Amino acid sequence: MTALVMLEGVTFTYPGAVQPALADVSLALSAGEVLVATGESGAGCSTLLLVATGFAPRVVGGRLRGNRRIAAERCGIVFARPWTQLTGLCSSVRDEIAFGPASRGLPGDVVLAAAERAMAELHIAHLAEREPSQLSGGELQRVVVAAALALDPEVLALDDPAAELDPEAADTLYDALPAIAAAGTAIVIATPDLERASRVATRAVVLEGGRIVATGRPAEVLGGTEAARIARAAGCPPPVPLDVPALLRRVQR
Repeated sequence: MTALVMLEGVTFTYPGAVQPALADVSLALSAGEVLVATGESGAGCSTLLLVATGFAPRVVGGRLRGNRRIAAERCGIVFARPWTQLTGLCSSVRDEIAFGPASRGLPGDVVLAAAERAMAELHIAHLAEREPSQLSGGELQRVVVAAALALDPEVLALDDPAAELDPEAADTLYDALPAIAAAGTAIVIATPDLERASRVATRAVVLEGGRIVATGRPAEVLGGTEAARIARAAGCPPPVPLDVPALLRRVQR
């Protein structure tokens, strides 16, 4: 299968920085994949999303070395702070989600259908007439993900997409991703929420200091987390919790 994104020995340095945020990264991303990228704070996961979608250095500046090929015509990215992605021009959630498709010059019925489909996928049709600036953080998080989906992206990058969500809404968001990927979208997620990500990911990478130090099937790669090692040492029955919140929930039962 032809890769939608191909990185070969890519190094990226932000403007004014001395050390690169990504160093000698090689990675391919194909349609239908759900790739989770994780690591300690500052490991380079968010930067990987920017580079893989072409937003770095085109939007954020900086220097990129190595070979990068993006075959996808449409890439969408959702950041961890959803309020930064509002257009500020729309008085309803429906219009906010429709803004992207409308800006592409698509016919009105196509734009409306794209917005309705995206709201249905994220279970937010009940918010359609609400004003975006009046939403809670969790509601807004789902709106900006829906806005990205309405663009019908070939590559969708999600930076800690459940950061503002309660547990039920986070489950709903992650549960929607496999069907989106199955329709042909390549999804890459940067998140510390390994418990949920592992349920939907087809592949995982771990970054340290901007370098990929592990890659493979989620069960193999993510099973080596500190939380998982503690859980196994404590005799927790499977499935072994992969992150600290999941470990605490298991202990508190």
